[in-house]
Formats: sequence, structure tokens, C-alpha cells
Amino acid sequence: MNRSNRNDFSRGWPEVSHFRKSIRLEFSLYVTGIMLVLMLITGYVITNRYVESITTAVVEKLLVQARSYSGPAGKHILAGNSPDVLMLSNVCKNLAADNKDVFWAGIAGLDSVFLAHTDIKQIVSRNRLVFASVEVDLSALRSGETLYLKDDTILIAIPIREVNVPLGTFAVASSAHQIADARRTSIVTVASITVLMILLGLPVTMLILHRKLRPISVITNHLRGIHFDDISLDIPIASRNEFGYLAETLKVMGSKLNTAQKEIIEHERIAREFEIAHDIQANILPKAYPKTSRFEFAGAYSSAREVGGDYYDFIDFHDDHYAFLVADVSGKSLPGMLLMLLTRDIVKEITRTVQDPAQVLSAANRELLPNIKKGMFVTLFFGLLDKVSGRFRFASAGHNPLIHMIANTGYVQLIKTKGYPLGMMPPKPFENRIESQEIQLGGGDWLVQYTDGINEAQNSDQQEYGMERFVDSLKAQTGLPPAELTAEVLRHHRSFVGAAPQYDDITLLVMRWTTIQSDQEAMYNLKESVSAV
Repeated sequence: MNRSNRNDFSRGWPEVSHFRKSIRLEFSLYVTGIMLVLMLITGYVITNRYVESITTAVVEKLLVQARSYSGPAGKHILAGNSPDVLMLSNVCKNLAADNKDVFWAGIAGLDSVFLAHTDIKQIVSRNRLVFASVEVDLSALRSGETLYLKDDTILIAIPIREVNVPLGTFAVASSAHQIADARRTSIVTVASITVLMILLGLPVTMLILHRKLRPISVITNHLRGIHFDDISLDIPIASRNEFGYLAETLKVMGSKLNTAQKEIIEHERIAREFEIAHDIQANILPKAYPKTSRFEFAGAYSSAREVGGDYYDFIDFHDDHYAFLVADVSGKSLPGMLLMLLTRDIVKEITRTVQDPAQVLSAANRELLPNIKKGMFVTLFFGLLDKVSGRFRFASAGHNPLIHMIANTGYVQLIKTKGYPLGMMPPKPFENRIESQEIQLGGGDWLVQYTDGINEAQNSDQQEYGMERFVDSLKAQTGLPPAELTAEVLRHHRSFVGAAPQYDDITLLVMRWTTIQSDQEAMYNLKESVSAV
């Protein structure tokens, strides 16, 4: 530029008409545009995550319910010579009753033909289980499980297995309205917030710029966009004043609220699973105790936690023999219950062909070894009663001594047989050690079997209840019927323990032999003994 141009003051002031744009308006428009883009992106992300969260929650709930009912379904498929259709139908109806969103539930055999269905027409027409929709992959699915989504329907197929043997498929169809409602609600919410930001963003931004309080606008905008399923308060304010402190505090608060919310959801899920497990365990334990003209059983069970590892059962061989067993799993809670269920199925399967107590326990040990977790084991007592003669044969896999109270002498003997717990030793050492014993019951004799939750219980002073107190309590009640004897012994036990917490499961099983041996039966037993010699 030359000198004349530098000193040319003849030029006038810039015309206002040339600069009609307001920087506050421009900046407000920029901010509004940026906010709109961010809201659309955030809304898209939040909507997807919210819908995914609802989808996962709905599907996982349906999966948990379907899995919990597939177990009993397997038992009913194996029941008797053919599947128990009535019980299978009840399983389907119970699931539909537990979840109001279920359209239908059905159980199909290996040939895909429905064995049971909430719609009886499907069974009568022998319709097959067919999924023609698109399969969805979900991390919550286990091996063999499938998930299909079709329009407004969620379809889930759960394989039914018993001891890893496929038996059929448990299928459930449920409404997907919660997912559709969640998507619709999220879209409407995001759209409403976006429109609101457009209508109010410009004047609010101009006002905040005018007052130099932009941090308030940032904080407010973030708070308006919050979604309670994912509380994110990461507000981009780096200043060291009160606004920076507030932004950092909200960030920490949002993180802690997210963590707390997830913990609550997880706690509710676990509580529901424990509730289902408790119901399953309650259903597999005997509902009544055997009673005939010759013998009478009674007992009681109390779990230390929501679910336990103790187990007892009765087996009627429908000839002259009747068996009972008492088991104690080393683990507690869900692992203990699962091992108890496995042991129960193994023993029931073995006793279809084997009756000798030592052979039953040896076979159970062989079956259990490949399936048991290292460090876990099961103590199990198995007794076989001759319903006519009162001869009682038994064996113990590391379980507590059998208590035999003899009526005519008043003598009480604790009989401990050799044997390792199930799942602890290989088959050969186990079979070399296990032994059976035999006693002859007389009229009025008692047999008592139990788990160590009774004798090892402690009161608040760390004193153990012990076998001596236990036996004395039993002897004091022998004049009562079995059910009353059980109640009195446990009342005495609770009185000793007092307010101290229960640390182990308690099982008590008693049997009274009410028949005095006849001369004919005595002669029969004598001949049997001579033949054995």
C-alpha cells in the first residue's frame, strides 16, 4: 500500500447495512445446529441401547423361565413307559400363568411333534414345532438354545436334556410389545427433546451468551437429555470454578447411580433364580413319609440357605423290599443343590437294576466321578429293608453312623460302616473299602439317620450339640409316634442352639419297626443264615 492510501481518511465508516448478521445469532445458530446433530446421534445411540437393554431383559427373563421349566419337563418325558402328557401340559400351562406375555408354550419330542401345548388343538392335530422366522444371536443363549423374532412375537426353543441325553424341545412364544413400546417411547422422547431444544435453544443460547453463563446451558442440556436406564452425566466443562466442580460431581454421581442400578437388577435376577431353585428342591423332596402296618417313617429337613445340599428319598421296589437314603453334599447353595440333583438322578437310575446297598453306592461313585467338580463330594447312606422279616441291610459312603435303638433292651448302638464319600476316590479303591452290614429289627426298634447339621450345630457360646445330646434326646422320646419324636427332638435341638445362626443343612429321618417277628419268620431267617454259612 502506498503512502497516499495509508493516509486516506476520506473513506467513511463501514455501513451497518453491510454487517446485519449478529454474531450472537450466528453463534446461537451454530450451537443450535451442533446441538441438533448431537441430539440425533445421542438419541439414536440411546434408543438402540435402551431397546437392546429391554430386549435383553425380556429375553433373559423368558429364558430363565423356560430353562426352569425344561428340567421338570425332562423328568416327565422319562416318567414311566411313555411321556406323562398331563404333567407336561401342566408345565406348559404353569409357564404361561407365570408370564402374562406368553402366547403359548409347547413341548415337542425328538421328531418335533408336540407332546404338550397350551393349545390342545396342537396336540390333537399332531402339529410339529416349526420356526420359519429369522434366528437371532444373543450372548445369553446357551448351547442348543435358539431365539427367533417375528413381527411382534419372540420365539425361544430350549433343548430338553437329562444326563446330556436329548429328549425334545421346550418352545415358548411371547409378545414383543415391551420391545416395540420401548422403541416407540424412546423415539418419541428423543424427538420431543430435539424439537424442544430447537424451539428454546436459540433464545436461551443468546441469553446465556449475553450473560456469559454458557456452562449453565451445557449442564441444563445434558440434564434434559438424561435417560434413567443409562445415567450419563459426563459434562464437558473444564473450568476450575463452581461450574467445573458441579460438572465433575454430576459425572461421579451418574457413574455411581449406573453402578447401583446394575447391582439392583443383578440382585433381583439372582434372587429370582434362588427362588426358582428353592421351589425345585421343595418339589423333589418327598411330600409324605411311608407308613405300613409293619413300619412307619417320619422326618424333617431345614436348609441353611435359600437352597441346600441335603437330600433324602424312599424307593419302593414293589416286592418285599423298601429302601431309603440320606445324602449330604459338600457344597451349599446352588452348586450343592445341582450336585444333589445329579446324585439323585444317578441313584434312581441305578436302583432300577441294582438293590444291594454296597453295589448301589459303588455304581453311583462310578457314574458321579466324571461329572463332579474337584473338591466336592457326597456322603450317602443307603438302607434296604425287608418289609416282611425286618431284616435291614445297609452301606454308607462316608456318611454319619446309623443309630439303632433296640426296644427290648433299651440299648442304643451307633453303627459305622466303611466307605469313602462319593466322588472322592477312583472306582477300585472305593469298591475295595465299601462294605454292607445287616441287622435284624425287632418289634419297637428304631432306626435313625441324619446329617451333621444336627450333631455339629453350635450355640452362641460355641458349644456343640454333639452325638451324646442327640442320642439322649432320641431315647427320651421313644414312646412317641415317629412324627412326634421328630418334632420333639428338633425342638430340643433348637432350644440348645438358641439364636445362633444355622450354618449347615439339617436332615432327620427316623423309622420305627412296629412288627414283632413271628415264629415262621424267625425260622425263615434262621434257614437263610444257615444257607449263607
